[in-house]
Amino acid sequence: MPDLNTALEAAIAGTSGHFAWHIEDPSTGEIWSRDAREANPGASTLKLAIFLRLLQLVDDGRVGLDHQIRLRSWHQVGGAGVMQYFSPGTSLSVGEVATLMIILSDNTATNMIIDLTGLGAVNNLVASLSGATGLTTIHRYYGKPSMALPNAINYTAMATANDLAALFREVLAGKILGPVGRHAFWQTLLRQQDRAMAPRHFGPDILIAHKTGAINGVRNDVGVFWIPDPTVAKDPAGYDPMAIPKLSDPSGRPIIFVALSRDLGDLRWTVENAGEAAIGRLASATVEHFRATAD
Repeated sequence: MPDLNTALEAAIAGTSGHFAWHIEDPSTGEIWSRDAREANPGASTLKLAIFLRLLQLVDDGRVGLDHQIRLRSWHQVGGAGVMQYFSPGTSLSVGEVATLMIILSDNTATNMIIDLTGLGAVNNLVASLSGATGLTTIHRYYGKPSMALPNAINYTAMATANDLAALFREVLAGKILGPVGRHAFWQTLLRQQDRAMAPRHFGPDILIAHKTGAINGVRNDVGVFWIPDPTVAKDPAGYDPMAIPKLSDPSGRPIIFVALSRDLGDLRWTVENAGEAAIGRLASATVEHFRATAD
């Protein structure tokens, strides 16, 4: 069987752009990485850190997922999401707004949640992670170009693959969130609607809890795959795409998957974007490697 690093390099061969990744088997501590401590445009992947800080507040009893918050016109920005089309004054629960932030990458919803978490607390959370680089930071609210950025920074959020992987490692180890927060974290990420990158080549038998990010010249996907136990029989009922998923806590072998890219030559906003396709191949190589070792 080819070495995983070899398969990962082959997955991006011929794709114009720079890629970084961190693949990790938490059960053994084994890591496969490429430029994982180098800062890249984080785009919407840093909404994960905002979500984690929110769930810490939920665990502490300072915020309730059922609490109502009100949309203001200032929150509303373009880009991803549907809340830019809602009427100012609309009231939704914190849990509903956070769900839109993650599964639709809604920028307006994100700004509403930042009002609750603050950016300083989010950045402090990431900086406190074991082995953090200090390079992963959200510099301003999303979709707000009028808000100043630090000198020499051109992006709302910067991230390293190392730090994004650390977020998942800490959640898997039960070190960041309590039981309520962990359950909400995995259940929400499992409902991610963008399946053009890491889940690109997989059906419902391969679970991935993940968050994507995309801006011009940048495609990112970060999350955890659960490799199914080959000794467990598949559900004979099959897959009904129209059924509302009844998700339980994920089971199987968790594998942390973080793939970042920048300076992509393909600037198309389609599912055939070369960066999206390359991340799909990176994910496929990763899952196939661990499936083979599980057999």
